[in-house]
Amino acid sequence: MTYTPFNNSILPIFFYYIGLIVFSIFMTILMIKKWRERKVNAPLYLSIVFILLTVALIVLTIGLGEAVITGFFKEIYRISLPLAYGMIIVADIFLFVFAQLITSKGKRALVPLVVFGVIIILVLFLPWNWWGVPPEDYVGQLNIRLYSTLSVILYSYIVYLFIAIFCLKTRKQTQDAKAKAGLILLFLAMISMIAFFLMFVLDTILITFADHPGYSEFVYIAWIFAILFFVFTYLSLVMPKWLVDRIEK
Repeated sequence: MTYTPFNNSILPIFFYYIGLIVFSIFMTILMIKKWRERKVNAPLYLSIVFILLTVALIVLTIGLGEAVITGFFKEIYRISLPLAYGMIIVADIFLFVFAQLITSKGKRALVPLVVFGVIIILVLFLPWNWWGVPPEDYVGQLNIRLYSTLSVILYSYIVYLFIAIFCLKTRKQTQDAKAKAGLILLFLAMISMIAFFLMFVLDTILITFADHPGYSEFVYIAWIFAILFFVFTYLSLVMPKWLVDRIEK
């Protein structure tokens, strides 16, 4: 089996990922501290979401690091992609559980989401995805990578849209200004994640139709939206004093 050579134009994203890891670890530590202070489930679920997304980013960076060191996208890179996608699916589930706890909505949807999430994770690890394998190595063979990737995006979009709708409905039912602000922040976090995946779709379009090597400027923008997700979800739950004072004014 052959390997796809590493393109040096991709190198900046590797260092960009390292910076993102530092930021995500920092936000995860803050959320874990908040959970240890409050000893309730909401910050626990968000801590798990942050941990899973941070580990997914670390896994992607390790896979890319192998390519940087060896000059080729090899075995570690190939396993890093489905592993990271799988962690995102699990993070989506815990995010839904968190939103369900906050809004008291969507209880009947949880079991189907878990079942479909498990199925997608299993599909991601099937050999016919050909993660990181040069196209010439599987010409004429079954290739489900496009469908697997789309299933992850569609699944995530369903979760985020559900949560966004829950936030808007719950906001209309409450008169508490602080609660309303928290729900709007959580809503903005979902919009950020929708934009996050949209940027990766645009990157894929460039690869498919413009012969682009990948990791375009859309990937950089995508992770900016991921940063916004961390910030918005943290603020939606923690509500620091300066934010509360601003809301009350």
